[in-house]
Amino acid sequence: MSAVDKRHSPVYRQLEAYGESWKKEHDNALACRDWEDAIAVGINIFEMLRGREQAWRDQVFRGAIAFAEEDNLDHQSRFAGWLATTREVLTENLPLLEKRFGKVEGAPDLRASVALADKILSEWQPPHLSRAIGFREMTLSQSDATELDRLVEEAKRCPPLPPRPKMQEMSASELKRRS
Repeated sequence: MSAVDKRHSPVYRQLEAYGESWKKEHDNALACRDWEDAIAVGINIFEMLRGREQAWRDQVFRGAIAFAEEDNLDHQSRFAGWLATTREVLTENLPLLEKRFGKVEGAPDLRASVALADKILSEWQPPHLSRAIGFREMTLSQSDATELDRLVEEAKRCPPLPPRPKMQEMSASELKRRS
């Protein structure tokens, strides 16, 4: 049988259809795996956004950087952009994948990340400089550091304060009565 005759053979056509059906299923499975990878990347990007936002908040709180409304809006827009893209994936792609394959790895985590991003944006408050000076980042000049060292050494030479008498204990009702 020549090659031309093989293509017209019912067995050959069945074999070809079988190969094509397997290839299509295999390609679909690979596409699902690609989406699972994309979901994992989306979750990681969300975690990076959260980490960067927290670092920014910590820096403003400690006074390492000044609060700027531009930065505030930038962080909000990053979350909003991530949320818009991710909602599109959740509404347009994920339902089809779950219908076809059942479980899609990372989907529950992606949905949880969307819920958290919604909460972050709805409860957004700009960071503020700490009122407690001890929490603020301080940079001393060499002369200020030398002066601080001198004051610490001077304080070590001062006589200790005399012990104070122990404070009298009283109940809350006694304190309330005296007020």
